[in-house]
Amino acid sequence: MRSESTVSRPSRAAGAGSFFAMLILLLLPARPLAAADINATIADGTPATYEKLLKTLPRKAVSKDDAALQKTFLQKLVTLSKTPPMDAIEIRTPATAEEFRSLIILFGNWSLSRAEIGKELADIDRKLDTVSDQIRHGGDGRSLFTLQLQYAFYLKEKARYRQRLARYTDAIRRAPSHFADAAKRLRFDSDTLRRELRRNTEDLARLEKKIRRLDLERERLNLLDESPAVKKIDDRLALLHAERKNLLNDRMIILFTLFSAALHRHDADAAFARQEQMTEIADSFYPPEVRRDIGMLVTKMESSILGRMETLRGATVEEVKAAVSLFWKEANAPLFSINGTAISTFKLLLALFIFTLGLFLGGFYKKSIKRLTVGDKALTAPTRTLLSNLGYYFIIIVAFFIALDSVGINLSSIALVAGALSVGIGFGLQNIVSNFVSGIILMFERSIKIGDYVEFDENLRGHVSDIRMRSTTITTNDNIDVIVPNQELIQNRVINWTMNDRIRRFRIPFGVAYGTDVHRVADVVLAAVKKSGYGDIVESGHRRTQVIMTGMGDSSVDFELFVWITGEQTLYPRRTRSRFFVLIYDALNAAGIEIPFPQRDLHIRSVDGEIPLRLRTENDPDQGGS
Repeated sequence: MRSESTVSRPSRAAGAGSFFAMLILLLLPARPLAAADINATIADGTPATYEKLLKTLPRKAVSKDDAALQKTFLQKLVTLSKTPPMDAIEIRTPATAEEFRSLIILFGNWSLSRAEIGKELADIDRKLDTVSDQIRHGGDGRSLFTLQLQYAFYLKEKARYRQRLARYTDAIRRAPSHFADAAKRLRFDSDTLRRELRRNTEDLARLEKKIRRLDLERERLNLLDESPAVKKIDDRLALLHAERKNLLNDRMIILFTLFSAALHRHDADAAFARQEQMTEIADSFYPPEVRRDIGMLVTKMESSILGRMETLRGATVEEVKAAVSLFWKEANAPLFSINGTAISTFKLLLALFIFTLGLFLGGFYKKSIKRLTVGDKALTAPTRTLLSNLGYYFIIIVAFFIALDSVGINLSSIALVAGALSVGIGFGLQNIVSNFVSGIILMFERSIKIGDYVEFDENLRGHVSDIRMRSTTITTNDNIDVIVPNQELIQNRVINWTMNDRIRRFRIPFGVAYGTDVHRVADVVLAAVKKSGYGDIVESGHRRTQVIMTGMGDSSVDFELFVWITGEQTLYPRRTRSRFFVLIYDALNAAGIEIPFPQRDLHIRSVDGEIPLRLRTENDPDQGGS
């Protein structure tokens, strides 16, 4: 739509000939219409202009439909142009309670009318855009003159609506001061108003019951496909809803009067309470424009009578309440449903909070148990870990089920969850479930406990530092934490060095040269072990240090030292073996017993040709002898 200020306007001083010349061009449809602009003369015409055009309408130049439209538009333009503008709305300060009530009704009507006019203006703007676009494109099959008249008609209507909008806006702007003045002077019968409010509440409650009963009856008749009976109920419901609207309007008037009475008494708390009740009705009943007008009226009355600071306090409280109410409403809006149960944002957040709280409490319990029992000699480290882990997972499982219940999922239908879990297991959760079950077995079976020194394979040995539901942590002597799935500890062979006690027999292999007295070898090594002074060597019962001959190898006579070790040194096998290797080496070396190195005898069976043989002597100059 073109702005009126940008439309080309011919001079008013132009003669009548110019006007009729242009008119003749508009009325000649002998050739296709070309694109055109808005005709300002028609758009801004006077009643006389439209009457002249009405008299000069062609009789046969256009179709009957276009001729009828042109005549209708011109007649309406004449009427609109002659319609006097709306007078300014006169407002008088009410002198009685009845006049005060009448002014409340008028204010509501002004606000509703202004809201309706706003919608009408938006609709007219859309129509003007459409007609303007058709004019610019040559008519789109419609007579260009008809479109110009239609555009002028919408433009006149828009001006009339805007003038009415200005009147209502001015009245709404001036009304709060009159309401405030009346509230200051008038004395309201609060007891009578409260009785009216109670009767209104009872009437609304009875009406709501009737509406609910009829809604149920309507649903039953719909199931029976009783269309005539449904139509009758729809008519009755329409009447009941209209009655409900009237009751709500009456309730709003009573509440506003009670609000004004509270302002008269300077009772800020009562006024804010009535304001909150009015806001509840307005939010559920009136359009947004009317709610804004009511809010403006209430705020200005409070500011005029109670003062700005008190009004600000009340407004802040109301804003907080409104924000909380809006948040609560949005948070409880259903996002999706599970098995017929609506799931909202609030429920999800509550479930997440409960589960997070369960995790926190479980972690706190786990740490507390370990801290409280660390000095208790009756509880071993494995027992402490078992108690802490079991309690931790119990708390988490309980929190999980409480979270499900808070969402609204019926725990009696937990079979659905079990079914979904079984499907998940079929699609790749076997290992997770297997590790979970294996962790429970390890905790109760206690074949592997916290602090045990285990050997998983030749490259993995270390202390068990933690056992969880899914995995076990093994800390090697190099202080490297290795995470091993529980399933592997259950299914594979694991050597537990400290399952029952910490006494282990170490085998230290060594060899001596052939020709050595084997009895002397055993005596020398046993004597060296006895004199070593190592306090971790065990000598009791069948656990005796021994030296046995294990074989005769290619280069040496092979022996093994069997020695029983207890204490922490059993957990460091390489270090312990190294200690005894050094002991044996020193003992054999001190006794003059040779520790051989590999020797080989070379036998030549055959060779082609002669083999030159030369013996080296000490005086052989070729050998560098002296």
